Amino acid sequence: MASRNPSAIPADTTNEVWRLQMAAIAARSGDERLAEWVELNRAAAQMEADGIRQRHPDYDDRQVLLASARLRYGDELVRAAWPNDALYDP
Repeated sequence: MASRNPSAIPADTTNEVWRLQMAAIAARSGDERLAEWVELNRAAAQMEADGIRQRHPDYDDRQVLLASARLRYGDELVRAAWPNDALYDP
């Protein structure tokens, strides 16, 4: 059922708590796990955008999008996807 990957277990988590956590995750359906993944990714993207906005309050929504894309995918891909736009610092 729950495997033990020592490098993945937080130092402040006991083996029993880790086992219970892995069992709880394994008990969820694929749809439930996918929904959680989607929500975690949405939250991470929002935090990323919030950080860019905090560092660059003058950026509009498109500039935040381009800065975020640059952070995630790098200059080469951003230039290929948006060749007419400037590169914005994340």
